[in-house]
Amino acid sequence: MVLEVESKTNIFKIQNLPGTPHHVYFTDLLGSRDEGVPNPITGSWFRIEKGPPATSPKYDYDEVGVVIKGTIILEDEMGTKKTVEAGDTFVIHRGSTVAFSSSDYGIAFKCGSRLMARL
Repeated sequence: MVLEVESKTNIFKIQNLPGTPHHVYFTDLLGSRDEGVPNPITGSWFRIEKGPPATSPKYDYDEVGVVIKGTIILEDEMGTKKTVEAGDTFVIHRGSTVAFSSSDYGIAFKCGSRLMARL
């Protein structure tokens, strides 16, 4: 298939996956599934609610995102902390470890240079 389109209603279908903290949700929506592609990309919905910082594993891919609603606090392994709000964009570089948190909640759409997760 050359083109895939998903409805905006998918923002309400963000899942909490096994092993993920109870206040963190994400869903791979569109992206590369073929392990043979040289430059995979995947778009994901991400939501975090108020709670303790959730640290992801070390990123082995680059990722960019845009906050759609609310606020998300990002803190890298060097202690640099940034609060991003609706309309703000961010990048997480390969090799980084980032803690995500929120003082209320945040929803973002993120694209990473990786294959879609297999559930």
